[in-house]
Order: sequence, then structure tokens, then C-alpha cells
Amino acid sequence: MSIQRVRVKSSAGMYPVYIGDKLLPAILQKQLPAKVPVAMLVDEGVAALPLTTDLFHWLERRASRVVRVRIPAGERSKSIDEYGRVLRQLAGAGVTRDGWILAVGGGVTGDLAGFVAATYLRGLPLIQIPTTVVAMVDSSVGGKTGVDLPEGKNLVGAFYPPKAVLADLRWLQFLSPVEKRAGMAEVLKYGAIADSKLFASLAKGAPRSMGKVVKRCVEIKAKLAGEDEKDLKGKRALLNFGHTVAHGLEGILGYDGLRHGEAVAIGMAVAAHLSVKARGFKKKTAEKLKAAIRAHGLPVTHPELRWDRLGNWISRDKKATSEGIRWVLLRKIGRADLVSGVAEKKVMAALEEVREGRPAKG
Repeated sequence: MSIQRVRVKSSAGMYPVYIGDKLLPAILQKQLPAKVPVAMLVDEGVAALPLTTDLFHWLERRASRVVRVRIPAGERSKSIDEYGRVLRQLAGAGVTRDGWILAVGGGVTGDLAGFVAATYLRGLPLIQIPTTVVAMVDSSVGGKTGVDLPEGKNLVGAFYPPKAVLADLRWLQFLSPVEKRAGMAEVLKYGAIADSKLFASLAKGAPRSMGKVVKRCVEIKAKLAGEDEKDLKGKRALLNFGHTVAHGLEGILGYDGLRHGEAVAIGMAVAAHLSVKARGFKKKTAEKLKAAIRAHGLPVTHPELRWDRLGNWISRDKKATSEGIRWVLLRKIGRADLVSGVAEKKVMAALEEVREGRPAKG
């Protein structure tokens, strides 16, 4: 596809998200000054790919020096320990105030690199180069960065917008089928909360044009993040549809055994059932949502969907306030709300229905 651009509003000004084939290095050359130090934080899973090595060799010619830091694949790298290791590596390599950070990888690498950029030497400019579906449509855009704690996911971090995001679609050819399917959970999320036409186009399986899908998701993310950059108005929180249960599941499983997208798929099924009970969401539409999730080869149930297992994790969800848990629930496909005060018994019933594979009840 031709190169597309979406502009995202932030407190630091507007920044571009480029989407298309062969963005590297041409578009990067326009965004990265010459003769500056560059720290390239790269996911181990893509470190040996030709696109990555070509990028590194180009940076060696472009930058005054390049420090390459490999980030182990997997959610466990989003930790205080890994964050400290990266900071020490940058300090040991002598990366200075005129340096730039490049994040090359999926959501884990992008979140960690963003937090490093926000805090090392009190802030260095950041460029996100996402390599997965999840990172392209979601985590690289909007400026949320951070790491996990043993007590919960994304509990430490900063709002730190990048200077640019370069979503080069060529990276997607290297993803395994499982990784591609997991990424589609985030895409379905956008359709469910904000675009019924997008949802309808995805209801029976994979899209024809991934570029168009990425662009539409980024447009939705840009609108919600631009209106509520720091998650204070309840608009940006809508992007967490399915994530309340998903983060809990990931936590109790030790961030092993479920990909993030798979956990989100299960979380959306629970949220659909809870929407029936608390928002008048139609039962048939809840089943339609689960059918769409299954059409992408994603799960809609899990044996650990039990309140006695998930309750503590859910209560520590980052959307929670002193008034309790806030749920992102659907009125209809394409329309979501942030809802407080949902009775615990309704949550327990929704978890049980989804765990046992039963249809939603009002």
C-alpha cells in the first residue's frame, strides 16, 4: 500500500504515525537527525531478521554511534529488573543527552523502551518501530510506557509520547500464524468499542488489507488518546475493553501460557457477558462477538475464570479508583462506556458462564 500518515495529538505536540511498506529507512531518515548517538532497543525475536540487520547497518552510517540493546522476548521483560539492566547498559555505554532511543519490536519492547526513554537522563527522544500487529495498532501509539510489578500489570510507567511511529508492514510477514491471530484480538476490540463497520468486516476472519485495518485502528486510538492523553476523562480507558480480566489472567498464569491477545480475547468474552447483565447489551450480539473472536482462531474461555482466583488481580486494575473497579462495557457494537458500581455477583456470574461455555443471561 502507499504510505499513509495519521497525526496524533499530545501534550508535547503532534506526532506522526506512518503506515505502509518500505518505510525504512526513507521515512526514518526524515525523523532522526544525523550524527547523534542512537540506542536501538530491539526484541530478541526480530534481532536477526534481515530488516533489523539492514536497519542497524544504516544507523551505523547515519548516527555518531549506535548502542544495540537486546530485549528478551516475552512479558517477563516488562520488569523493574530488566528496566534497570537497560538503564545500566546505556549508562555504561556512555549514551549522552543528545542521544535518541529507537524501539524495535512488539508491545513489550515498545513499552519498556518508552519508559527508558522517559526516564534515562530525564528524557531522550523516542521513535517507535513496531513489528507486531498489537504494537502497530495499539501499544506504539498514545504514549503509554511502563513495566509490570508482581502485584499487577502496567503499574509503573509514564506518559511519554514518541517523536514518530513507523509501522512498516513488512515486519508482519515474519510473524507466526499464532502471533498474527493474537494481534487480531486488539483489532476486534477497536471495532467492538468504536466502529461497527470495522467489526463487521472482521466478523468472519482475517482482513484482506492489513494496512487499511492498521490505519483505521490508529485513527481510533489517536482520537481517544488525543482527547484524553493521561486517562483522566474516561475516554481513553475505553481502549481497555477486555483488558481488566485479561491482565488478571496473565498475572495468575505468571505471564506464561497465554499471549496478551489471547487473554484479551477471553476478557472481551467476559466483558460481553457482563455487558448483557449491566448495560442491556443484547444476548445475541454477545454471542456474535464471541463468534467473531473464534473466527480468528482465538479462545473465548479459560478454566481460571474464577472470582476467587481473579478477584484480587482485578481489584488492582489500573482503571480502578477509590470507588472500585471500572469496567469497559458495551451498549452495542461500536459503542462502549466506562461503568462503575457493577455488582460483584454479576461479575462472578459472567465469569462462570464464560468458563463453562454457556450463553449470556441477563
